[in-house]
Amino acid sequence: FWRCHNKEFYLSSAHNKNLYMQSVKDGLSHSSTMGKVKVHSFCVMSNHYHQLTSYGESSFYLSNYMRHAHSLFGSRYNRAHKRSGKVAESRPKTSLIEDATHEMRVHFYIEANPIRAGLFKFENLKLYKYSSFRFYAYGIEDELTSLLEIPSWYEELGETPRERQRQYRKLFRQYLEDSGESRVDRDLYKRAFIGSLLWTAQHEVRIK
Repeated sequence: FWRCHNKEFYLSSAHNKNLYMQSVKDGLSHSSTMGKVKVHSFCVMSNHYHQLTSYGESSFYLSNYMRHAHSLFGSRYNRAHKRSGKVAESRPKTSLIEDATHEMRVHFYIEANPIRAGLFKFENLKLYKYSSFRFYAYGIEDELTSLLEIPSWYEELGETPRERQRQYRKLFRQYLEDSGESRVDRDLYKRAFIGSLLWTAQHEVRIK
């Protein structure tokens, strides 16, 4: 997760959203990343961005990816808008996720951003191009969804793409209807670790 500097709406236009996603693509394919970083879900909002990723071998590759993607976007945005200075408010926030169960919930949280913002309802969320929801829920493919690495828990939702999409929509709707979503999740994703209480406590002790 990262937010635009001073909470400005640098990502409000389609052009700037595309500019950032192109930087993501270039960051993923950069030699310093070596194909070790995979994107599983994403959502571009007008002044912030969410992405669920995994990385192999070392967080060194994740750092390289983020540094390269953000450097590219910053220089491209400033050049396009004839400005200079920071684009991002601070370094991206990277929460560590325990397992597939919590990964699924984070995945839903990311894609539900346009609904929480009041921009879309569940019934027409597939119209929002700058989210991975349209791929997982309806199988819609484009230049943005081509960046996705499908997580194993999604593959297990059904034997065919249509079955997986149907089950995904059902689970996503259940997530939205969860009465604790607005109270619990907004606090949960401010944390450095997302998982069970025991697992989270162990990691917090290790870090201290």
